[in-house]
Amino acid sequence: MTPPWNIADLIDLRFFFQLDEEVRRTKGEAALAKRDRLIYLAKIEPQLGKADDIPPRILVRRWLTIRRLQYQREQAAGGTPLPGAVWRELALLCQGLIFFCGLATGFGLAGSLLLYSGTSPLNVSVYFGLFVGVQWALLGVQALLLGYRRLRRISLESTVVYLFLGRLLMRGLDGIRRWLHATMTGRQRLDLAALAGGVRQRKELAVLLIWPAFIVVQLGGIGFNLGVLGATLAKVTFADTAFAWQSSLQLSPELVAQLVQWIALPWSWAAPQAYPSLAQIQGSQMVLKEGVAHLATGDLVSWWPFLCWAVLVYGLVPRCLLLALGLARQRQALAHLHFATLELRPLLQRLTAPRLDTNGVRDIGRAGAGPVPAAAPEPPSTIAPVWAQPEPVPGEAQWYLLIPDELFEECPQAALLDLLRPQIDPARLVRIRQGEPGGEEAKDLAMLGEATAVGALAGVLLLHEAWQPPLKETERFLAGLRRLIGERIPITILLIGRPSPQTVLTPVDPEALHIWTRKMQALGDPWLAVRPLVQP
Repeated sequence: MTPPWNIADLIDLRFFFQLDEEVRRTKGEAALAKRDRLIYLAKIEPQLGKADDIPPRILVRRWLTIRRLQYQREQAAGGTPLPGAVWRELALLCQGLIFFCGLATGFGLAGSLLLYSGTSPLNVSVYFGLFVGVQWALLGVQALLLGYRRLRRISLESTVVYLFLGRLLMRGLDGIRRWLHATMTGRQRLDLAALAGGVRQRKELAVLLIWPAFIVVQLGGIGFNLGVLGATLAKVTFADTAFAWQSSLQLSPELVAQLVQWIALPWSWAAPQAYPSLAQIQGSQMVLKEGVAHLATGDLVSWWPFLCWAVLVYGLVPRCLLLALGLARQRQALAHLHFATLELRPLLQRLTAPRLDTNGVRDIGRAGAGPVPAAAPEPPSTIAPVWAQPEPVPGEAQWYLLIPDELFEECPQAALLDLLRPQIDPARLVRIRQGEPGGEEAKDLAMLGEATAVGALAGVLLLHEAWQPPLKETERFLAGLRRLIGERIPITILLIGRPSPQTVLTPVDPEALHIWTRKMQALGDPWLAVRPLVQP
């Protein structure tokens, strides 16, 4: 059975994606495709079966497990830990530290309050109000805010606290960027901008950071209540401690007894002697002008079981329940993560798509498999109708390919379709000539808006020459396109290299691909991807 995802897994997944970016930049996409296809055929398919029967979250998790083992073997001599392991250890250390801080705080506060000189009993109201009342006031405020958010159907991402913390984080990152900007190289500035964009890109993962903080707070509260209980029990065990009650409101003992019975209701069935009786309450009422000489010892010591049970039931138990709630909600948030984003799509494609090795024209991973012939290209007669169809097919989502005017006539249709065929059915592809002199670009883009309105837009493809770096105009165009088609329609930038005398569909220079990838990551759009159209 595949173990569930956790935050350490997501951190390691991000780490391996960063390593793959460097491999892609130096060795090209083919090296990644060969490695991941081998992983699937040798390690995943024999254990889990065909890729069609494997959910993406399980497939990616298995890939992550194998990559971890490979990394650990590679780093066996150096002993460099994975960032997920560092997070796990730091999280445990932080949880333990907060727990012991809460324990020490509760023990210290209760111990100082229980200092008894023997001349005046300890006031029950002060103890109960400080160690039970204050905690319940804080829990009440949290419950009211949660109820208000539920009633108004306000998402967690829209709450004031979340927005404040998010803006504080982004301001901090921006401040660090400006502080380091003068001492950084151009590549380092680009990488830092991509990192800040990546934080905005993965907003759905940011909510996962709230639950670890929530869990740490509950651990601190559990430690605090355990410290209060420990100090109280130690005090009444090893010292003669007296408790009494007093009030300037002229409360009657009968009213106080009734209130105590209501408070003790949760445990009275299990420990009927764990709260004072009416006679003991009457005998422990302290009046300043009368002193303590008339108070009986049995009445003065009858309060401590009630106070300990109150801290246990109203302080410790709610914190334990909230801790369980935080752990459950964190698991729920992790379980609801989808693994079909544009970021993971290339990995799934590399794992599951058969690959041809030009050295032997064979599938690189199937042991004993014979040569696999390359697919014959479609005859021109079957391709021409695709380009001649400017309107989307009713009832079926279409992919719209935007080709710059200067590339439109030079781009070979058959070769382009062959490159797109593994990912997109040519029958679902509509071509738009972008930037045609005298043309109306707004009218062309209106087709995308109309397709979005009727749910007929599967995605947008943009063809660009990678040797021309992205400009502010490109960013403005992408921002306008995103406003037009919505937040969750994928936009993929297909990059080609410098044109050759034979064709314009050439491989992309790794350095140019790195620049485009970083610049687009800096935009913070989670549904925007950059891919080389031609693999080297």
